[in-house]
Amino acid sequence: MIKLKYSYTTRITFSENVYRHHFLLRCAPSIFDFQKIIEEKCVISPNGTVTVGRDSFGNLIYNGYIGEFHNYFEFEATGVVEQTYYSIKEVLNPLYLYPSKYTQPMKNIQKLLDSVILPTEATTLEKVVLLSAELRKSMTYQSGVTSIQTTAEEALEIGEGVCQDFAHSLIALCRKNGIPARYVSGFMQGEGFTHAWIEYYENGVWYGFDPTHDRCIETGYIKIAHGRDYADCALDKGVFTGLAQQKLEVFLKVEEQQQ
Repeated sequence: MIKLKYSYTTRITFSENVYRHHFLLRCAPSIFDFQKIIEEKCVISPNGTVTVGRDSFGNLIYNGYIGEFHNYFEFEATGVVEQTYYSIKEVLNPLYLYPSKYTQPMKNIQKLLDSVILPTEATTLEKVVLLSAELRKSMTYQSGVTSIQTTAEEALEIGEGVCQDFAHSLIALCRKNGIPARYVSGFMQGEGFTHAWIEYYENGVWYGFDPTHDRCIETGYIKIAHGRDYADCALDKGVFTGLAQQKLEVFLKVEEQQQ
């Protein structure tokens, strides 16, 4: 069992004043079998109207509106979670067996599948490990070549991508092999940016796997949201009135808190 302290700040600076700003944030962790919330705080500015609820996948969301003129938007989420081994007991929702917007299995997915042999006697974990290893032969990590709209098929065509692309691609490979899989957004221990990984389902339990780093997840990952793919669990979305350029700054730090 470990405790992880996190600090996550996103600031958007607008080149001109904007108003009628609607936003939806998934910026704070929820309670899961492996994850307990010890401390939690979310500060949003400028001040506006904010309600806290859940989306259709059960993810914690902050839904808000700022009507007045403003030239920046910032939210800061801080807290402490306590974790045991990453596993979530849950009845399977069959939708995680089927393709979604970013995980459609087309020619590049099929080509990769044709190059790997999954032993029939292999466990689900062994199959996920084999698929991840094969994926890493076809795609390397490189920022700036894909976007949040890039599908798994497109990322494999390029042969490069970031954590979102690795997650979408492995999900597509798993589902094509009859393994339920879902997309996860959250924080990883260290400093930098938010991260994406997958959960695969076996015998009534969801387990975590990070295809970007090609490893099973035990602890050190703070789960924020899950869904069929990125479209279901983006950490922040917003629309506003005004003609303005946006500058985005993100800071994230996750460290183990000594007992």
